[in-house]
Amino acid sequence: MNDLKGVIAATAATAVLATGVVTTVAAPASGAPSGQRSAAAASHVALVFVKNAKDPSNSTLQLWNGRTHIATYRAGSGLGTAADYDKKKGDYTPTGKSYRNDCTTNAGWLPNGRYKPTSFEIGRNSKIKGYAIGLPDTKCRTGKVKRTALFIHSEMTKGRKQGPRNGADSPQRWEGVQDYKSNGCIKLHPTHIAKLFSYMNKHGRAVLLTVR
Repeated sequence: MNDLKGVIAATAATAVLATGVVTTVAAPASGAPSGQRSAAAASHVALVFVKNAKDPSNSTLQLWNGRTHIATYRAGSGLGTAADYDKKKGDYTPTGKSYRNDCTTNAGWLPNGRYKPTSFEIGRNSKIKGYAIGLPDTKCRTGKVKRTALFIHSEMTKGRKQGPRNGADSPQRWEGVQDYKSNGCIKLHPTHIAKLFSYMNKHGRAVLLTVR
């Protein structure tokens, strides 16, 4: 994983459209039978979440397979948006600062560090439904607050469909860029988390998430 970290650090920032379209950088290496490639790649699939301090709801989740950068998806973590960044002052509003504080429970973004995913679900049926990758509880940078109930997820039904409209913001329906906001989890567009799971189904589950 040290090689992966070095490659990531040297990789220029990938442009992601405001709509969250996937940017494909490279395809998986070829040359070996597909079954062998899938088995060999299983322990090399990894994710990297790169925070965007000026707009946490427009951060990115990168998908890697060894040294190969597969795709970048728009993603969000925490309740912060571009609206709580004061461009004139070059600073955040008081509320905006709390959203960018990994010690702020149910509002701040995910603490930096390395996470080993704990579960992979395609039909989760709790407050979070459908596709979900579980993450371990982790302490924030001060060590005083433990962030819990952490996932990579989207908004959908347990059957991975879009639910009916239910008021201004339905938790089972993706209604726009505002849905990238979260209580700390990493959130993806429904199409993109489906693509992520499809890739992992062929090449192996992600063994590591790096948040930076």
